[in-house]
Amino acid sequence: MNTPDHTPDLTPHRLIDHAGLLALARPRPDAAAKLAATPFPSDHLGDQALHGAILGSPHPHARILAIDTRAARALPGVHAVLTAADIPGTPCYGLRHVDRPVLCADKVRCIGDPVAVVAADTAEQAHAAVAAIRVDYALLAVVDDPLHALEAQAEAVHAGGNLLHHLHHAHGDLGAAVAACEHVVEDEYHSPRQMHAYLETEGGIVEHDDDGRLVVRFGCQNPERDRQVIAGILNLPPDRLRVIGTPVGGSYGGKDELTIQPLAALLALKTGRAVRLHLNRGESTDLGVKRHPMRMRLRSGCDADGRLRFIEADILADTGAYATHGPEVLDAAIEHVVGPYAYDAVSLRGRLAYTNNGIAGAFRGFGAVQTQFALERQIDRLAALAGFDPLCFRQRNLAAPDAPGPLGQHVLPFDGPHRALDVLRTHALWTAPHRHADGRYLYGTGLALVHRSDGFGKGGPNAARLVLALAADGKLELRAGFTEMGQNLIGAATRMMADHLHCAEDDVRIVLGDSALTPDSGPTAASRTTSIIHRALRDHGPRWRAALVDAARVDVELPSAARTAAGGLVSEAGHPVLDYPSLARQCATTRPTLVIDLPAEETPSDIPAAHLVFGASAALAQVRVDSWSGQVKVERLVLANALGPVISAEGLLGQMEGGAVMGQGMATIEDLPSPGGRYAARNLDGYFIPTLADAPEIEVLAIENLMADDPAGPRGAGEISVNVAVPAVANAIAHATGLTVTRLPVTPDTVLDHLERQA
Repeated sequence: MNTPDHTPDLTPHRLIDHAGLLALARPRPDAAAKLAATPFPSDHLGDQALHGAILGSPHPHARILAIDTRAARALPGVHAVLTAADIPGTPCYGLRHVDRPVLCADKVRCIGDPVAVVAADTAEQAHAAVAAIRVDYALLAVVDDPLHALEAQAEAVHAGGNLLHHLHHAHGDLGAAVAACEHVVEDEYHSPRQMHAYLETEGGIVEHDDDGRLVVRFGCQNPERDRQVIAGILNLPPDRLRVIGTPVGGSYGGKDELTIQPLAALLALKTGRAVRLHLNRGESTDLGVKRHPMRMRLRSGCDADGRLRFIEADILADTGAYATHGPEVLDAAIEHVVGPYAYDAVSLRGRLAYTNNGIAGAFRGFGAVQTQFALERQIDRLAALAGFDPLCFRQRNLAAPDAPGPLGQHVLPFDGPHRALDVLRTHALWTAPHRHADGRYLYGTGLALVHRSDGFGKGGPNAARLVLALAADGKLELRAGFTEMGQNLIGAATRMMADHLHCAEDDVRIVLGDSALTPDSGPTAASRTTSIIHRALRDHGPRWRAALVDAARVDVELPSAARTAAGGLVSEAGHPVLDYPSLARQCATTRPTLVIDLPAEETPSDIPAAHLVFGASAALAQVRVDSWSGQVKVERLVLANALGPVISAEGLLGQMEGGAVMGQGMATIEDLPSPGGRYAARNLDGYFIPTLADAPEIEVLAIENLMADDPAGPRGAGEISVNVAVPAVANAIAHATGLTVTRLPVTPDTVLDHLERQA
């Protein structure tokens, strides 16, 4: 086998191994409070709160002919029974496409689609009222296949037709590139519908405060956006609402979009009372968003020297009943199907279809993970045909660090893919045999490489506002509209504040996700928050330190070289001059505040949705396949991440390990079919996810090098482990069994059928 190493000259890696990361990890600053007392939003229940309940559609597709709420309104304890006619403002909401009704008026498009909502004194009374509502439906043909949805005779899910979004991108001479190929692989790949399966299902409470505002406490990822949208639905000025993004029991993208918050707010407005609304697991399954299932036809080829020449991709995604984040997901899928590789020609097509299969939306990995699975399977198959080791084949075909991005856009120079592969090249798991058998068990090791965009693409909500302030008690506050979802944002932000402001971590307070207290920082999504805070403090920290010193000089004679330090201001020699609480008392009426407006960091190229900044990760996966049962056990995962400086070791480990197990689930067991527009499972006794007992041994490696003069700083770590684990596990299963893996998850039946055919 020909195995040339075409890695460019690299400066020595600044590598922190797994043991080093564990040594750097510290307890999370909010851990004790969460473990001791912090409730879920829907547990925040006052004595006077009413209970809400939703009447959802029992049909995936139907016309609403009539709704009779008289019997429900007459029941004891019922305070409100509302339908679409009771909405005072905007009847629909959405992101790029405003197509989702708050309450359905004339048509339902999926199981669970809200038709009416009730508030009552007790949960039992609320559900009794829901059961008493009578709705007359005229059933419509169910569209449960995205390919059929795009046929001319298909029933229209929305008036404009079932093609929600489409795009095409091409560059290079495709014909010449195909003619230059010695080896071509063409196949269709399928990725599953995946459920977020968070511990806390959607829920919360809406209350009235003493200032006449509605206070919305729900798990969310963008409090300010939610405030604006809910205000429009209620026909209220935005300042009549306060949205608090409480710590959530898991989101992974599933709470980045409004779901039931508008219904709870509507009930609270109509009743004048606090209203609690919380979905049980079955209701959450019906109404919550899922990962977009995709069909991906890929055709790519290389020449006799193992050089990639072209890639063609045709992607069809199922967005379900409403758009939500679907267009952005498809955009990301198209951009990432090219990978960090160089080609002579590229031809990409994507289509997004409406169906009656529930609702698909944002999910960790966000469109890229589906196409990266397909791409990395193609790369492995081409490497085998050309006679190359899979790692060396990838190294041979990497785009140069200063090459244009996947769509030809200007991107920040980045050698992360080269570094990640170089680190794994000598790893003991890779230098050992990639396939062997031991009695009934087959073992295989797979490799995958991905790059992952940071933030939103061109035109997305990439700008951010943050505030630095000296609080009344002397704490140095960072105020941001981001939310804490378990990613250790508070720990990472505290560390960055101490580093950039030259103070102690105890001097700092992080204030997050409260529209009454924090500015609009944009969504807590797309792995952007750590990078945003890093940029803000790096670029504006000196101004803030100077502002603190200037504030002290108003009433105190300071040494000329006074500066900020742990605990307060010190002289040039480090002697204490004025502590922060004393400074706060001294300038009580003029305490310094610095508003930081970060402009959108976007590619200058005129390519919609294209990204500027990328991170990279390479992974090795070792699996054991039971040839008697077909069961796949993921035994080891090694993740080499080129994401720049490590801000929080415990945060990085948590994101890498949790995301890797989520990717393992997508590759091996997770799937939620929707035959006839009805989910095949509505609880975790029918939809299975990996548990701690299934988790493999995970080794995390952090490569801290960035290109010289890199302006972006640390890359996001929230998603990339999902993206890389899925194809690594798929490739490992292929190595162990010889199965051509084209469909996820790889089920025991699939494995056994293949082994029986081989035998």
